[in-house]
Amino acid sequence: MTPSNNTTPYQVRTHNTSSQSENRMHSDDVARQFGFKGGLVPGITVFAHMTQPLAARYGEAWLAHGTADVSFAKPAYEGELLTINPTDNADGSHTLTCLNEQDVELARMNATLPATAGQPDARSDIPPSPPQQERPAVTWDLMEIGKPFSALDWSPTREENIQWCVDTRDDLPLYREGATPLLHPGFILRQANFVLRKRFVIPAWIHAASRITFFDAARVGADYEVRAIPEEKWNHKGHEFVRLYVAVRCGQRTVAEVLHTAIFRPRVRETKSA
Repeated sequence: MTPSNNTTPYQVRTHNTSSQSENRMHSDDVARQFGFKGGLVPGITVFAHMTQPLAARYGEAWLAHGTADVSFAKPAYEGELLTINPTDNADGSHTLTCLNEQDVELARMNATLPATAGQPDARSDIPPSPPQQERPAVTWDLMEIGKPFSALDWSPTREENIQWCVDTRDDLPLYREGATPLLHPGFILRQANFVLRKRFVIPAWIHAASRITFFDAARVGADYEVRAIPEEKWNHKGHEFVRLYVAVRCGQRTVAEVLHTAIFRPRVRETKSA
């Protein structure tokens, strides 16, 4: 695909497809208990929206060895019209911001397309833990730094990839064309959420940031293994955070890796007594 020079804003009306998910932060009732006005649109959905200008401009090249570093400042809500503003930087990188209809910045992402592909972290070769018999409720002590999770097996189909694109309102043809279309980067990042969910029962949690690096183009029809290792945890203003190292592997190759930050135990909102 020939890169375009299109840096015009991209607009999309977002949709919360996770209102019935296990993470009840996406439901209206639970999100309001934490001080939000309604169920949060997943961070991976907002990330998916923000990748559209990059995929439209660079195509498979960015999906094969690009990077993206996204952080979320404010939540998006069901039905909001979001505007993604891409900016070209002097060093060749790109800054993309996501604004809601009130021009409030919800998220910011820095993306690059290096001239040469990098190498995966050595942690991608660390074997996962054996499969678990049960999922415990998450606690600070159980989130053990340096201890690998059991692996998540993932075999995405064309239908699932297309459904993800429909849910995120992304109509780019590169996720639909050919015998083995490219996987949407938001669909790939979603697996970092799923490997965390596979390890613990987490009633309500918040995606805070992610840095994703691609080493090869991921496509439908292949079998993937998602590995995760907690690398740091901390407490900030009563919220308990974790950052995971996540590797998405196909056979012996790491096709993508993620540093995935989440509030796994949000601070409960204090209620004033009458």
